[in-house]
This record gives sequence, structure tokens and C-alpha cells, in this order.
Amino acid sequence: MEKQNQLPPACPGCGYPLKSDVVYFQEPIPRDVMHEADQEAKKCDVMLICGTSALVYPFAGLPAAARSRPDVIIIEVNAEPTQMTANKISDYLIQGKTGDILPRLAEKVRQKLTQPE
Repeated sequence: MEKQNQLPPACPGCGYPLKSDVVYFQEPIPRDVMHEADQEAKKCDVMLICGTSALVYPFAGLPAAARSRPDVIIIEVNAEPTQMTANKISDYLIQGKTGDILPRLAEKVRQKLTQPE
């Protein structure tokens, strides 16, 4: 097997496997990333929550942080309702597969933005 086709790819310097920029279950989230996400949640106007069980913390707490603003709109896009739906954290639930709904939602927004007034 050629080194360049190896999966996962190896670091050209040390040869250890390269890890993509994701956080796996039971791995800590970098503090700076969590802090920035919390700050952005507290100042957003609209929050889309897509394809989640809403059970994995600390990120599952971001919608509640956004909810601290009374004028925020929280839209949940999920195959099934979650605790955010039940607890009325999300304002809207668009039920279905995110892979189907998000492209359609993006197209509607694009149309609205390019529509003459």
C-alpha cells in the first residue's frame, strides 16, 4: 500500500496518523472553541439546530444559552422531536431529514434575498 493512499493519512513529518478537526465522543472540547460557541449563541438572532439528539453536552446547552435572548428564533431541523421541542426551547420544528430539508431551506432563503422588493 502506498503511503499517500493510506487511511487515515499519516503526518509527513512524524508518520503518526492525522486526525481531522472533529471532537469524538468522550474527548474534551477545546476551551477556546466552547467559549466562542457560547458567546456566539448568546448574541445570535437565529439559531438552526440540525440533526441532533440534543443530549450530548456541553454543546446541547447552546440553544438554552441562545434562549436567554427573548427575541432569538430557534429552528430545529430533525427527523424526530427532541427535548428542545418538548421543553419549548426551539420555536419551530421542521421534521425530516436534514439532507433533504437544509438544501430546500437554503434555496428559499436565497430566493428571498434575491427577490426584488
